[in-house]
Amino acid sequence: MKTFKHFLKHSETFVGIAAAFAFLLVFFCVWMTAYNGVADRADKLKIGLVNEDQQMGSMIEEEIMKKVPFEIRSYQSIESAKQDMNQRELDMVMQIPESFSNQLQENTQTEIHYFINQANASLAKQIMDGAANNITQLINEHAYAYKQKLIVSNLPEQMNAAVPSKELAQNLTASISKVVQSLHVQSVQSVVEKTNNTDGFTVTMVPLMVVLASFVGSMLMSLNLTIVSSKLKNSYSKWSIFLVRQIINVSASILLAMITLLFFAIFHIELNTTLWEMGIFQILVYFSFLSLTQMFVILFGPSGMLFNILALSSQLVTSGVIVPKVMLSDFYQTVGSYLPATYVADGYYTVIFGGEHLTTDMLPLLLISVVTLFVAVIRIMVQKNSVLTVNEELREKNISS
Repeated sequence: MKTFKHFLKHSETFVGIAAAFAFLLVFFCVWMTAYNGVADRADKLKIGLVNEDQQMGSMIEEEIMKKVPFEIRSYQSIESAKQDMNQRELDMVMQIPESFSNQLQENTQTEIHYFINQANASLAKQIMDGAANNITQLINEHAYAYKQKLIVSNLPEQMNAAVPSKELAQNLTASISKVVQSLHVQSVQSVVEKTNNTDGFTVTMVPLMVVLASFVGSMLMSLNLTIVSSKLKNSYSKWSIFLVRQIINVSASILLAMITLLFFAIFHIELNTTLWEMGIFQILVYFSFLSLTQMFVILFGPSGMLFNILALSSQLVTSGVIVPKVMLSDFYQTVGSYLPATYVADGYYTVIFGGEHLTTDMLPLLLISVVTLFVAVIRIMVQKNSVLTVNEELREKNISS
């Protein structure tokens, strides 16, 4: 009981309890509000449609535009559609081949090609897999009706050609059999190609793991550096302390980037970028996280960890790793655009799965680092220099004595 009373005498005990409560409160509030109505925004996902068949393909394209509950964009070439998909402007590309109608008229099966980008949120990939099957089923219904009309229109000509023949019965039977056999309900088959694909489930979890581990580590590091800074503020100037913190942040970012690359090699994770480009990107990842978490604790002291917890939860839901960004509300999409995890996740999709250049995500991370450092500098400027204050007090004591 005495030990219990001593625990209650220290403020850190209550801070720890408050932190646990804050984690629970923030995660519940952010995650429940961010993911609310996600299913209703599935129509924000985008499919690129390349129609190379000008006969039945035009009718199918029109029908897809009407009935498929996604945003459909028409493209003239498969190359341009794939390029947009690699830039994450499309979630899937659908191709109607040029021989589509001819193969149906020849009473053979034909194919629709689907290209699903694996460098995407897990939910988006699952939705596109299901969409490919549903679209193929829709096309089959129209293909079945199309073949029926085509056969009925050709049947009189076939019958007229068969009637004058001496073996009338055999010819009629053969014609009817041919008609019956040609009516395949599943005339169209779907061919799904998963672009930017990488084998193994664990690899797909790397973007989420990096965001979570890196930001939590940055939070704890920034908190501990703030505690050390408060202990040194009476011995050293505020600018020397701030400068040393940045040196530590940069050094830690470089060291952690090297360790990350080492882990990639140990676990045989292949890079789709150069080692140098990946190294620079990883340094920016850690430094942007450290700069953001540092800004909050410099602005608000240890209580700034509450804002870091809020930032952690917000980044997990807005980064586009679990749920596509377009399926979130406008508010959370805007919030995500100002947070580094959005660009960290996109960058890791490029590193692991391939796609656009990493510089697209490096520049926002660099900008976020600069802005957060600028805010921290402004806060340091308005702070009193504890070293000068202590020296002044000592002078006053000496004078009075």
